[in-house]
Amino acid sequence: MPERLLASEPAAAGRSIPAGASGARVPLGYEILALPLGAPREGAPVSSARGTLILKSALRDSLLAAGIAEPESMAAGPHVVGWLEGGRARHALIRWQEEEWVLKSYRRGGIVGRWNSQRYWGSERFLKELHVAARAQEAGVPTAEVLALVLEAAGLRSTRAWLLTRFLAGAKPLADCGGLPDELQIFRAAGETVRRMHLAGIDHHDLHLGNIVITREPRGPRVHIMDWDLARVRSEGSWSPFANLVRLWRSLEKGGKLGEIRLRPWSVPAFARGYFAGRPAALRKARAYFRRRALLLRVRSWFWRSSR
Repeated sequence: MPERLLASEPAAAGRSIPAGASGARVPLGYEILALPLGAPREGAPVSSARGTLILKSALRDSLLAAGIAEPESMAAGPHVVGWLEGGRARHALIRWQEEEWVLKSYRRGGIVGRWNSQRYWGSERFLKELHVAARAQEAGVPTAEVLALVLEAAGLRSTRAWLLTRFLAGAKPLADCGGLPDELQIFRAAGETVRRMHLAGIDHHDLHLGNIVITREPRGPRVHIMDWDLARVRSEGSWSPFANLVRLWRSLEKGGKLGEIRLRPWSVPAFARGYFAGRPAALRKARAYFRRRALLLRVRSWFWRSSR
């Protein structure tokens, strides 16, 4: 509830603001609220907070009224109208007035996730995802707008986290676009969107066909990039965007072998035309990178076969 919030620090124009003692900063357009341990007390210090809420300043009142300060209750409340499958957990689809949002609870995977699925030590990864999503929007990369991030203390200096984003109605993964009448147009648009992301300095470590989704607009398909959890903003010259394309190609190859993805022969070239249009130097660099990468993959394959 809004009255339970202890402190607010609105984002000032032209700069970002600190998020806690670690010195991390939140993007412009967001503000920080401290979540208290119990009933509010006049003059209570922020140190008594049970966690931190970072939300869009323009939607502050609406988000608080919808219950984002209590994400677990929000995910079990009357405004949940459905569930979306999302990797390790289902995400709650929430309808509030004229808005539809998706509430994601961060979950661990792998061996650690078997005994500790929700607790994380440190909050940097969540703040980085928020920053990358904001950078993408600023650069004109279509994505699901991040509305709020909730960080809650979970004991032993650990943190649980939730992310609230806008729902993209009718979104279809790129993997499911094979056989559509405008398949080639979709893949070219996908190449253009990934190019825009890379020109913004965003390195998306988990770029696969499921994290590129398509919505329909009167002027044609619109391509969105999703799931910035493993993405980072890089300085120029410190990384190769072609590594993302290799990851994307691997997901395409895997889906094709499993029979899950069936594309027209010209869909991949259409993606390449969208990505490299007007950039012949980038195309030459990519070809050299892929040749080196192909050799490395062959060496790795030989090594594993010979070591059995």
